[in-house]
Amino acid sequence: MVENQKNPTGSMKKYLIFCIVWIIACQPSPKDIQYHEDECAFCRMKISDSKFGAELVTSKGKVYKYDAAECMFRVLNEEKDQEYAYILVTDYAQPKTLINAKEAYFLVSKNQPSPMGGNLSAYSDKSKAIQAQKSKEGDIYNYGQTLQLYEKM
Repeated sequence: MVENQKNPTGSMKKYLIFCIVWIIACQPSPKDIQYHEDECAFCRMKISDSKFGAELVTSKGKVYKYDAAECMFRVLNEEKDQEYAYILVTDYAQPKTLINAKEAYFLVSKNQPSPMGGNLSAYSDKSKAIQAQKSKEGDIYNYGQTLQLYEKM
């Protein structure tokens, strides 16, 4: 006589797969900026210039998009206790490409205006920032220096 028994191993595998999918789905992750559609979380302007833009992703997965890095830096200075999984800026040399802001170099140049008038552009590596500085003039800062610069504003 064969009894109808449940397969505990099969149920455990399904449960394990569900848990893995749930954990992956709940991980904070950046979202692409939808230019001409997304709105800046700070100033409410439409994000329209693909050479600029920034994004904060909280440790809980909430995504905040900005039309310019200067808006994001103002928020970072206002909300110093907030933890972020990602702090991203758009690489001026690679439009629509978000890069880690903490590893970026920032050029402040009156000859290279940004959407919010801070004249701030970001670069993935120092050589690109220096190249832009040669043609546009201005000063180059790292992440910490730029954060301090916007703390005073």
